[in-house]
This record gives sequence, C-alpha cells and structure tokens, in this order.
Amino acid sequence: MTKRVTLRRALLAAVLLAGCLPGTLRAADTNPSLHAAVVRDSAAAPRGVMVPEVEPVDAGPDSVAAVLNQPAIEDIPLQINSDVLHYIEFFTGAGRSTFERWLKRSGRYMELFRTVLQREGLPPDLVHLVFVESGFNLNARSYAAAVGPWQFVSSSAKLFGLNVNQWVDERKDPEKATVAAARYLKHLHGIFGDWPLAIASYNAGEGTVLRAIKAQGTTNYWDLHLPKQTEEYVPQFMAALAITRDPVKYGFSDVEFDDPMKFDEVALKGAVDLRAIARLCGCSMDELKLLNPALRSLSVRGPDGVTMIRVPEGKSVLIQQRLMQGEKLPEVDLTVRHLVRRGETLRAIAAEYSVSPRQLAAANGIGRHKPLRRGMMLAVPASLHAPAPEVIDIASDPRASTAYVPQRRIGLPAKLVGNSAAADRVNHIVQRGETLWMIGQQYGVTPGQIQLWNHLAGSAVQPGQRLRVHTPEDAAMASAAVDSAQIATLHVPVGRRHAGKHGHHAGGGGPVGSHVVVRKGETLSQIAGKYGVSVSELRRANHLRSSNVRSGQKLRLPG
Repeated sequence: MTKRVTLRRALLAAVLLAGCLPGTLRAADTNPSLHAAVVRDSAAAPRGVMVPEVEPVDAGPDSVAAVLNQPAIEDIPLQINSDVLHYIEFFTGAGRSTFERWLKRSGRYMELFRTVLQREGLPPDLVHLVFVESGFNLNARSYAAAVGPWQFVSSSAKLFGLNVNQWVDERKDPEKATVAAARYLKHLHGIFGDWPLAIASYNAGEGTVLRAIKAQGTTNYWDLHLPKQTEEYVPQFMAALAITRDPVKYGFSDVEFDDPMKFDEVALKGAVDLRAIARLCGCSMDELKLLNPALRSLSVRGPDGVTMIRVPEGKSVLIQQRLMQGEKLPEVDLTVRHLVRRGETLRAIAAEYSVSPRQLAAANGIGRHKPLRRGMMLAVPASLHAPAPEVIDIASDPRASTAYVPQRRIGLPAKLVGNSAAADRVNHIVQRGETLWMIGQQYGVTPGQIQLWNHLAGSAVQPGQRLRVHTPEDAAMASAAVDSAQIATLHVPVGRRHAGKHGHHAGGGGPVGSHVVVRKGETLSQIAGKYGVSVSELRRANHLRSSNVRSGQKLRLPG
C-alpha cells in the first residue's frame, strides 16, 4: 500500500509540474480577446473561413496596466488527487482502447460543442463531460432511457427546450443537445458556485448534492459522500481533461481523429421527405442521416412550419438551382410506424412519440380483444399528408446564436459558494479483521479523524466497506473544512421542478418526499445510497420490518 501511495504522489507531482510549464499552454485558451466567428456570407469571405473579430482597445495607461496585470483567464481548473490519478492510469492502461475510440469520435464534434458552450457563456472545457457521458456517441442510450451525447431523459430534454416527438429526437442533435446541456450546467453553477459540485449535480441531480452538503457540513465535493457513480464521475471528468490537454504526454499521439462535421443548412416551409432532398442534392441517404441524427423517420416536420435540414457542404446551392429549374418536392406522408419491442407498453410507446395513448390505441385497434403484442407494427397518429414544401431564404445564419433552442426560466432552489479543493487522499477498502485503529496506524492518522471524514456514528466497520482516508499532511486542513455559516442557513426544498438531465431514476436526483419503484436486483442499501438517505430512514418511512424489498415495490423517500 505504501508503494502505491508513493507512486500516486509521484504522478501527482508530475501532473502538477506539467500544468505549470509554458509549453503546455494553448494559444487559443490564453488569448481571450480573439473570438473566432464562422462567416456564412460567401460575398464577405469563403464559407467556413475563421475570421478573428478585433475589438478596439483603450490605449490609456490605466487600461494598459489593467491588461498587463490581469491574471490569465482559466477554463476549468484541473484538480488532481489519487482518485483522478486512478482514472488517468485506467484510461492510459486497461481502458486505453476505449479512450482512443472516444478521442477518435471527438474529432467530429469537439469544436462544434466547444463553440456552443462559448456562445452560452460557459467554459469550453465542459465538453469533456461528453467523454464520461457517451464517449461522443450520438446514439448512446442508458439503462434509464437517457439518450444522446449529453444523456437526457425525455422529460428533462423538453424542460430545457428540446423536441422529442414522432419526427425528431433532438437529444441526438449535436448542436441543440449541447445548448440544453449548457443551460442546465449554467443553472447548476448558479446554485453551487463551484464546477466540481455543478458537474456532480449534472450526474446525480442537485437535490442529492444539496442534501449531502446539508447533512455532511461541507461544500468541498472531494469531502462529500455521494452515490458511488457520482463519486467516480468528477474524477473521470478531470482525468479526461488532463489527458486531452496533453494527449502526446499520455501516449495518444497516434490517434486519427474523425474529420470535423461540415454542412450547409436548407430551410424549407412545410414537411420534408429526406429521399427527395437526397435526390436533389445528389447525396446518399446515409450521408443525410449522419448529418441529421435527430430525425426519427424519412419524413419530418419542423416547429412553426419551418424544417431545417443539414446537407453536405456546398449542396445547398445545388438544391436551389434545381428547384429554380422546375424540379418539385413531393407531398409528404407523415405517418410514423413503430415496431413493438419486448416488454413495451402502449403508454410507454405513446410517451416516446409525445402522443395520446388513447389515440394510439384507437388508431391501431388495440383493445381488450386485440392486445398489444411483440412484433406488432403500430401507426403513430399524425397528419397523413402535408402540402409540398418550399425552400425559403434565411437572412442570417441561424446558428450564429443559440436562439434555435427555446429558453426556459427555472428558479434556483438554493445558492451556495462552493469550495472544492482536491485533497490528497486514498480510498481504503476494509479487509476482514481490520479495525479503525489498525487502519489509522497504517496511514498515520487517528480513528477519530477517519470517523469524521466518513461520517461514521461509531467505530464499527465491515469488510468491503470503502473509507476515505486523508494523508497526515492534509488531515488538519480536511478536518477543518466545514462551511458552517452558509450550510447552517441552507434550505433544501421539499419538491423540485425536475430531477436533473438523467431524470428520477438515473442519478439519485429524486425530490424529497417522492416515491421510487424498486428495480429488478436492487437492494434497499443501493436505493438508500442512490438517493442520499440511510437504510433505517427508508425502513421507517415505509414501515418495513426488514431490509428485504421486491422488484416493482413502491417505496416512499423520507421527506
């Protein structure tokens, strides 16, 4: 164990040293006065040329002194400790092939995501959450039905302005999903005033993190006990950030990145058939589907009667020429068909397409005498036909701002000033026969300190239990890191308007006083950890005589 701690301290020193070297700085990150803008007007500059916008600088002596003495603007400060080093070791070792695949895919979307985050006024480094969320797979889907690169469930996607209906699932749209994620992250940072806490809340939901802060008396993410998935989430983000800031240093110099996403956009009035667009611009359906991953069928109708379609770069002019020469776009059949999968219900299918379950049943003759069956092909209710679409002229680039995703005003349930600092610590797994005294002797700390860091009511520990242990050098600081003034007045609301981008089940963000349904294989201990409550509290709230629960059982969360 001593050798392992020594190795990690050496790695920590190396990483921190590398972060201070001038050679690791990127020019784009250290010159905030240069803002790259993509010029769309071909009369002003070639399409896609990056043109710096130069703002006039006040040359007065006071202004010059302010510029010269201003500290460098940081993106996301890199925080390194043994937890982060563990994932750096993993991503460069056993998980290397997976991380290489993520890096390769990131080439297609990285710059697009960073640009959207900047337009929303957020640090572009937040793009590294996508490594942890989906590995830049736009079609990623979690066990909790979270979809897309930023992993939204349907209800939260709609809350942040995304459309999920018969024709589109904008959780898969690389631009719009990033806008929604940026706005949620901005909301979380407004609550916690600290990026590690905000990032943890993106995974677990702000309710889980607020309850943990209130109960444990600290606003330092690294000192909080949270659900295991969330405790691993921020270290994974920091590890991905460290590696991508200097991929050559970590041995990823030979990765062949995918080409960046390049496209034109065509605005059409009315519904559109992708096959007609592919014919007009002389490209394949596969190309169109790759550029428009949010489209759920060959036919699509956009909001407010305007449908935006991405086409290969340079093809928008060809479409306009052919339409001017007399070619016509056909009328569109907007009927959507769904193949029933195992275990699906009529209500779940209706929710997926944002239609009424009664209408869906009536349209397909589903009833007592004709039950829903696996393999059945359902017609999703919609207008059967729409008028032929027309190309309309766009006066300005619709992607010059993020207004293409509707704004939603969501109040802050609380407001804190977080104080996350990555302490040097280890996670010790209790072995059979070990006591707190023996563990303290091993690390040079007292049993009382271990009890404090792990919020233990007594001195008893169980084999397999994970304990957070600080180094002796950091022990005094960690013990004193209690933000008593602001936490004493922190009010955690009983109800919330939403449960984070993952929704109620995925990250433990359920509102206090609500109910959860036990999933197959879940234990009471797992549910308690997921929602930041104790097993005894769960038992009391549900009048349980034991800790046994069954699949499908409804449990009330303690309020």
